[in-house]
Amino acid sequence: MELKKVNESLPENHIILVTVINAIYPINVSTLHKVCRNIGEVDRLVIFEKGTFVQALVEFRTVAHAAEAKKSLHGCDIYNNACTLKVEFARQERLNVKRNDDKTWDFTQAEDFGNIKDEPAVQRKVLLDEGPPSAGFGGPSRFGSLNSGYGGSGGMEQMGGFGGFEDTPRGGWGGGYQMDRSPVLMVYSLDPDRFNCQRLFNLLCLYGNIVKVNFLKSKEGCAMVEFSDPESVDRAARNLNQLKMFGTRLRLEQSRKTHVEDIRKPHELPDGTDSFQSFLRDRNNRFDTPERAAKNRIIPPTKILHFYNVPKMDDDRLIDVFAEQHAPCPTRVKWFESKSLKSASGLAEFDTVEDSVEALVMANNTKVETEDDGRPYDMKLCFSRANN
Repeated sequence: MELKKVNESLPENHIILVTVINAIYPINVSTLHKVCRNIGEVDRLVIFEKGTFVQALVEFRTVAHAAEAKKSLHGCDIYNNACTLKVEFARQERLNVKRNDDKTWDFTQAEDFGNIKDEPAVQRKVLLDEGPPSAGFGGPSRFGSLNSGYGGSGGMEQMGGFGGFEDTPRGGWGGGYQMDRSPVLMVYSLDPDRFNCQRLFNLLCLYGNIVKVNFLKSKEGCAMVEFSDPESVDRAARNLNQLKMFGTRLRLEQSRKTHVEDIRKPHELPDGTDSFQSFLRDRNNRFDTPERAAKNRIIPPTKILHFYNVPKMDDDRLIDVFAEQHAPCPTRVKWFESKSLKSASGLAEFDTVEDSVEALVMANNTKVETEDDGRPYDMKLCFSRANN
């Protein structure tokens, strides 16, 4: 067994060698730093691959902290039944880090991880209580809760609007990953001519990080959606079950499947797109860090959409963005005072909730070009509780 292959003859060192066994989830600097920082100050970290294993060299500030890490982390899983750690002392006496990215980092120079994404999580002696891009927090790990108290009032400001704007998330990332609860959602009664993988993602990404979407060939209008955690399934089903759109009512149920299989040769949907798509690395997932997750409003659909991450434009141009996607168009638009020259935001009101939902399905995450620098924006949409 790989865990028993530890070289105990190496002298104590402030650098440890970590071998990640069964690394079915990607491992980056941010992930390992969260595991190690609870033991002591980490100065440098380097990740590399050796054969079938992911390995890392972690340089602690002191030998005592490295020794404690070797004792505490060896044999533990980062995630539930995945990413098992074998830990031993390294031969190196110092790590040379030339740049900060997802594989190497010098914490004595900088600790801002920028766009590095945390990966899926869940719990055997679980070292991270948070899930991958959005998985819920489980019970306390051996180091206590790494993000205890998270939930908050959200990072988005109270912006006002047509009489107010609610931004406090409900449900958050509560609860832990339980093996008897599936992260797979079954969605029934989808209009086969209107829905595809991307459009279903556009709707469900409001409630959790999506890993895969697969439309069943044997049952028209039925799709399996794998989230990064079961809590997202609960949130989606609670807020969207029996929702009417495109003339039918959706039915959402938790699946008995534990995951969605990769489809090597997906069939073609009526619009010509593939019936299967992976969204594991999709940057439009919104729950990949606690900070980003806190900005999401977990509410059922309303007839007002909050739009953001768009260039400043006049009302007619914004309405054209919806029209170009063959989506219902808003009847009223209100812009918020912009605090940034790079993007703008506001509220778009529709005649009915059904129109609002259909508009979000068709136009969420749409690329909007700007005439100034040609840089495309990915327009984000979500439901708002703003009063009329």
